[in-house]
Amino acid sequence: KMMGTIPFMAIDLLTEKGLDGRVAVLYRHDLEALIWVLVWVVCCYDNGKMVYTVPQGFHSWDVRRPFLCGAIKRAFLALEEPIQPASDDWGDGFELAWLLTDYLAIKLWERVKVRRHAWLQGSGAGSSHQTMPCKQEGDDPERVWYEFWTYLEQFKKPVPCIADFMPKDLRKVGDTDDKQ
Repeated sequence: KMMGTIPFMAIDLLTEKGLDGRVAVLYRHDLEALIWVLVWVVCCYDNGKMVYTVPQGFHSWDVRRPFLCGAIKRAFLALEEPIQPASDDWGDGFELAWLLTDYLAIKLWERVKVRRHAWLQGSGAGSSHQTMPCKQEGDDPERVWYEFWTYLEQFKKPVPCIADFMPKDLRKVGDTDDKQ
C-alpha cells in the first residue's frame, strides 16, 4: 500500500494503481509533493496563521477520498486562473507557486501525450475498449532536477526569489565532470 499525506501526494499516486503500490515512487513524485505543499502554504496561510484549511478552488483535499483529491488536482492544473493566495503579502511566493503549478501541468501533459502516442502506435488504435498502456518510467533524478531548474531559470527576472534558490552549479544531464 502507498504511504503519504494524501493532499500533498503526486497525482500519479492518487490512482487505484498508485494507492495499491503498483506505481513506483519516483524522484519527480517527491518534487511534485513539495510543490503541492508550497501551494497549500501560499493558499492557506497569512503571516504564519492558517486562514483556510483547503486552498480556494480546491473543494476537497480530503484524506478519506484520495481519488477525488487526484481528480481535483488534475482539474486545477487545467484551469487558466492563477491560484488564490491567502494574503496579498505573498508577493514572489505567490508567483513562484503559480509557476510551479504551471510546471506540473506541463509535465502532466507531456506524460499524457507520450501515453496517447504509444497507444495509437500499438494495438489500442481503433478499439475504444482497450485501455492505454501504462509502461513504468525509469527514475532519473538528475534529469528531473535539471529540467525543473531549467524551466524556472527563464523566470528569474520577473520572479527574483527564484535566483535565491537556483543551484549555482546546475549541470546538463549527461555531463560527466565531477557529478555530485
